[in-house]
Amino acid sequence: MSENPVDWPQYLREFHTATPGSTEALLSRAVAGDHTPYRWLVRAVSGEARRVLDLACGNGPVARELYGRWVVGVDNNAAQLAGAPGPKVQADALHLPFANEVFDVVTCSMGLMVLQPLPDVLHEAARVLRRGGVLAAIVPAVRPLRRGDIRTLSGLTTRLRSTPQFPAGGEITELKDQLKHAGFDVMESQRERYVYLIRSRDDARRLVNALYLPGTPDVRRDTAAAWLADRAESKDGLEVAIPIRRITAMRTKVALATS
Repeated sequence: MSENPVDWPQYLREFHTATPGSTEALLSRAVAGDHTPYRWLVRAVSGEARRVLDLACGNGPVARELYGRWVVGVDNNAAQLAGAPGPKVQADALHLPFANEVFDVVTCSMGLMVLQPLPDVLHEAARVLRRGGVLAAIVPAVRPLRRGDIRTLSGLTTRLRSTPQFPAGGEITELKDQLKHAGFDVMESQRERYVYLIRSRDDARRLVNALYLPGTPDVRRDTAAAWLADRAESKDGLEVAIPIRRITAMRTKVALATS
């Protein structure tokens, strides 16, 4: 891993321009019971919600799960946005091109850990939500994990000589407080263990290529993917755990001023 500070805006721009849809391709194949993380997220969206804003929408997996609903996708990366269905706008999450209180729901799938500064992003989400509107988001989590999950993840990071990184860190420990400061009441915070099944080298590459690993050379990614694929072949399939946290919050008051 590089000892230099990460230029996150540049890294994210280059990552998603070079590999648009990589995160979506991974999470669309991660399952817990009968659902993916995207399906779990949209279960928090009321059937009565008519106007939905999908923040940091990527190539639109949330809009696809909400097929038949009016969903506007927003992303700042043109390559990602090109694959999204329905109405979409290229814009910065800090400066949304919408009037106050026009949406019933704001969704955000795996975006809050990269949108910075997060308190300002949450204030902007609150601004475009009506009073009583809901923010529903999924973010990475550090649990739940099983003992075998830890062995697999430890072996993966050993071969990468790095761990996945995000601008906001791992699990966003201050998210509830930041939501409250932005004018939300947190209604729910749950965690779920999703499983991505590796059976081939392509499956392994899909996983490794979806990770944010600034400073990690391609040779280490290749080594890690080969190790995962070899383990999968010896076990007739390898489960890799992806813990996810879902948080829902209602906009109940006028947001406090940002500092």
